[in-house]
Amino acid sequence: MELEEIFRDSFLILGVGNSGRGDDGIGIYILEKLNTKYKLQCGSVPENFTGKIRRAGPKRILIIDAVDFGGKPGETILTEAERAEGLTLTTHSLPLSLLCRMLPESKIYILGIQPESFEKMTEKVKSSGDYIVKHLNSLV
Repeated sequence: MELEEIFRDSFLILGVGNSGRGDDGIGIYILEKLNTKYKLQCGSVPENFTGKIRRAGPKRILIIDAVDFGGKPGETILTEAERAEGLTLTTHSLPLSLLCRMLPESKIYILGIQPESFEKMTEKVKSSGDYIVKHLNSLV
């Protein structure tokens, strides 16, 4: 699957994370730099925004967050949320499967960045975030 596929129909990009916890804030960092109005900052609780998301009515949702998938710091993973079994989104404990059930009208994707530190945003993760911003801005 390619990112381009996500933006073919109506979409919404969710930035998830906690800026006070180093690399965990990468989803928020990326979202702030995106040149689209189709974005929503969710902090560490995307499930609290399901009403707002439903009203927007996107066919596809891209969640950007720090995700511990055992990769190298700054490495990325793109997957359908339904297939994200075993991935740990770093800031919240709600299972992705439950979020998918809360938003059945939308196909949900995860763009995860492997964190390194929760003390500060590391150069590897920030550099990966800057690359993602540049790429996404060319698509949206």
